[in-house]
Amino acid sequence: MDLKPGKFILFFGIFSLSISFVLVYVMFFVLKEKDNGGLLSVILMFIGFFSIGLYLTLHYYKYRIIINEKSMIVKNEFGSKKEIYWNQIEKVNYNKNFNMIIIYANKKKKWISPIYSHIIDFIPSDKYSKNLKQLIK
Repeated sequence: MDLKPGKFILFFGIFSLSISFVLVYVMFFVLKEKDNGGLLSVILMFIGFFSIGLYLTLHYYKYRIIINEKSMIVKNEFGSKKEIYWNQIEKVNYNKNFNMIIIYANKKKKWISPIYSHIIDFIPSDKYSKNLKQLIK
């Protein structure tokens, strides 16, 4: 089974990238006064929208969670892979502050977004923490 992000992430990423390109147009052709902090605010907005758009577009095209019989492989946006074997999972927790699922395996943590919550169906329920059990109820 291959879990991947939904189309909304791609659309929002492209939308953010297009806003950043509109801000480039504003910087060069519309902004007349560059003294009163207008240029700085436009540059900061450009950096923000461009980085969000680039991250979400990369996330849509590169992020995958591949589930097979023995393990799950998590490929992130930047090309690195992490394979977690089902029998090596120590605990599965839920962090309320960051709204993330945390898988503990081999004394390491792997943070996974709750939009990929299908993975907890493959993990035995005795590995769930109290926070995760409360979330599932």
